[in-house]
Amino acid sequence: MANWIQGWYTPTRPDKYLGDPNNIRYLSSWELEFFKFCENNPNIIKWCSEEIPIHYYKPDPRTGNPVSAVYWPDVFIVYKDKSGELQRRLIEIKPHKQTKPSRARKPMKRMEEQYTHIVNQCKWKAAEEWCKQKGIEFRVLTEKDQFL
Repeated sequence: MANWIQGWYTPTRPDKYLGDPNNIRYLSSWELEFFKFCENNPNIIKWCSEEIPIHYYKPDPRTGNPVSAVYWPDVFIVYKDKSGELQRRLIEIKPHKQTKPSRARKPMKRMEEQYTHIVNQCKWKAAEEWCKQKGIEFRVLTEKDQFL
């Protein structure tokens, strides 16, 4: 499990950041490490964090009716792939546990985790559709993945 630290990130390469380099927040040690990776990887040309709003619908936890919400994916990068072509990728960084249905034994914990999983699926479906329209790849990264 990630070390759930939070804080403000100060880039060493503000010229690579798409957005306000004085307003970069990380919500986990994984995000912090990925930000450092973005800055230090010469193949990543530009990057930003939580700068792109994506509108989606999620079920209301009380009624199940759809409610409008806004999803801010963790990172957007522009990078050169192995053939030198520019690529764009929108990335969500999550614990692998949150990408699968709950296996919790306690009913309340299972219900909470299951709702989180459902909301994540709604967000990611909206992000995939948004990205498809713009020719961008969407990817969910977990502790089981390599960055690129």
